[in-house]
Amino acid sequence: MRGGSRREQGKIGIEIGKRIERRSQRVRFCYTCRTMADGAYLTIVPHASCLIAHITSEKVGARESQIIEQEIKAAAGGATSSVAGRKWRIVMDLKDVTMLASMGLGMLVSMHKLCAAEGGRLVVCGLREDILQLMKITHLERILKIAVDREAALKIMG
Repeated sequence: MRGGSRREQGKIGIEIGKRIERRSQRVRFCYTCRTMADGAYLTIVPHASCLIAHITSEKVGARESQIIEQEIKAAAGGATSSVAGRKWRIVMDLKDVTMLASMGLGMLVSMHKLCAAEGGRLVVCGLREDILQLMKITHLERILKIAVDREAALKIMG
């Protein structure tokens, strides 16, 4: 029998189980310490013609994309945005984003569809070269309106 007797294997299993348990507690502790407030992933800046959502998180994965989408929906659908005539007209500034996971791409498509359905528009700006390449590979540059920087995006919004 490989690795010794069953009794020894059982002890190793228990020890491994304890290590995993300790490791998971450590991970949970770190996760709790690193949990950011919901609004910490983005900054929403009202503008005369639209809402500017500046994504401040370097990584936009599953967790971040859900929070970002919820925050933008709340801001775009709120009473203050409709009064100013900028409802569902959103500029999403991704200049600080270094990694955009598949859930982040899905969030962009979802926001684009929602803006179009509500009679608005989504313009994405500030993409790094590698993320722009990702947009081209996935053919999302055909669907999404992409601007070089925030000023160009605001010109597109009109």
